[in-house]
Amino acid sequence: ISDQCSPLPCHKDGYKDCIDGQAKYTCICKPGWQGEKCEEDINECEDSNGGCSQRCSNLPGSYRCLCEDGYFMHSNKWDCGGHGRRGDFWSLSTQFLLGCVKFLICFYVSTVKQAMGLFWVLLGFCYIDECAENLCGQLCVNSPGSYSCYCDGKKGFKLSKDMKNCE
Repeated sequence: ISDQCSPLPCHKDGYKDCIDGQAKYTCICKPGWQGEKCEEDINECEDSNGGCSQRCSNLPGSYRCLCEDGYFMHSNKWDCGGHGRRGDFWSLSTQFLLGCVKFLICFYVSTVKQAMGLFWVLLGFCYIDECAENLCGQLCVNSPGSYSCYCDGKKGFKLSKDMKNCE
């Protein structure tokens, strides 16, 4: 009897191992995959939002937590924080200026609006979505005045030295 795992019957992205049996085979799935041939991606976001505090984005065999505009990802990669409060002038000014460095008019407008107590409105006005420029090789997470690139480690990718592309 020939090897039931050759040619490979398991889904190439989802399988970890193929075990040859007597006229049968068993596909062992990687985490994040299921099915007889490991062909079904598990949507981790369906179970308690993947443990994410704000948004969950399902990826093949994996998932990523994302933050709403104006928030940033904490180092635990699940929790978001950092949305400024009205009255916290220096914190808001720093976030605001980082996000608006490309647009000098934002500085003038923020000064006028701060005097009227409406500084927080402008965070959305001058928010720059660097991820919209497709700067990252795989996944881009936007934050006020910055962005971070990530790669699918479960598929063996890691961030290259340029901190943008995956290898």
